[in-house]
Amino acid sequence: METNPILEQKCPACGAPMIYNPTLNKLECEFCGTTVDIPAQAIQEEPKPSRKEKDEALNQMEPLPVYNCVSCGAEVLVSQETGALTCPYCRNNIVLTQQFSGTIKPDGIVPFKITPDSLPQAVNDFYKDKPLLSKSFFSDSTMSKITGVYVPFWVFDCDVSGEVTFNGSKTGGSYRRGDYIYTDVKHYSLERNVSMSFADLAVDASKKMDDALMDSVAPFNLKECKPFDVRYLAGYVADRFDQTSKEVQERNDKRVTSTASSLAMSHTTSGFENVSMRQNGLKPIMKQAKYILLPIYVFKIGFEGKDYDFAVNGQTGKVVGTLPRDTRVEAKYFFKYFLIGFLFVAILIFVFFVW
Repeated sequence: METNPILEQKCPACGAPMIYNPTLNKLECEFCGTTVDIPAQAIQEEPKPSRKEKDEALNQMEPLPVYNCVSCGAEVLVSQETGALTCPYCRNNIVLTQQFSGTIKPDGIVPFKITPDSLPQAVNDFYKDKPLLSKSFFSDSTMSKITGVYVPFWVFDCDVSGEVTFNGSKTGGSYRRGDYIYTDVKHYSLERNVSMSFADLAVDASKKMDDALMDSVAPFNLKECKPFDVRYLAGYVADRFDQTSKEVQERNDKRVTSTASSLAMSHTTSGFENVSMRQNGLKPIMKQAKYILLPIYVFKIGFEGKDYDFAVNGQTGKVVGTLPRDTRVEAKYFFKYFLIGFLFVAILIFVFFVW
């Protein structure tokens, strides 16, 4: 057990707080500009805690409600899963080391690559291709403080196998018999044996994060995953997982089963009509689960008294979020294209039947 649960990243030149600079891939002093390298760490040889051991460690952890900031001595109240934060009194960057050590140490971390100053332009680019968005949103909306968060994810590798069965039909020729016209329709039972492998499927393990938002901000390039080092956390918020791998595995299983069945349907039923799933016997087989911290910027956009949640992939810059609906703009958009379609049909009728 560590004797000091709080770790600070101090500048060796002036003693001011240091933050991780994604552009330099170094720690940088906010005061004097001194930089410190984060050395590449070799993968350790000792066995890493298993998925089961990590899950059990979470259930055994006690609440950690209060810490004393080393720099100013203030008491800092934190939630049970908080692992890195900024002291609200002296702005010192704090890492609560016992949240990321021992059995619950992350298997890796993907560092931030996108800097906060690039986010306003990225969000504007996200807005501009939304024709139903109220025009006043561009001038009246406000962006809250941007927070860089290392969000805990379980990253799964798994296989999916089993048999799926579909119904399908093919329409043949038509013929007349008396007063009736008959169409030949043949019905088929289509079967497919499926065996697929999936790797690096990330599912967030934080109850405070919106699952749909976290799913949308993916994917991440996990080839850039680094061995965990607390120095990457300097200047950012970081949370320890508060959902075990078993608790989030169901979401992963549904995702891979749905993907596998959709692929099987597209490959099996090409050329058939009225296709439907008759029986889905696919079952996921888990191979491994890794605990990885992934970089995400979170903030809110305020507009007309409401807040809309946004997230930006801190590695790729992908923007996702909810936007307000303007019924007046939607109505204008609908009538505009309704009128265009009506005029087009009218011209066709005139050309073919009147001209």
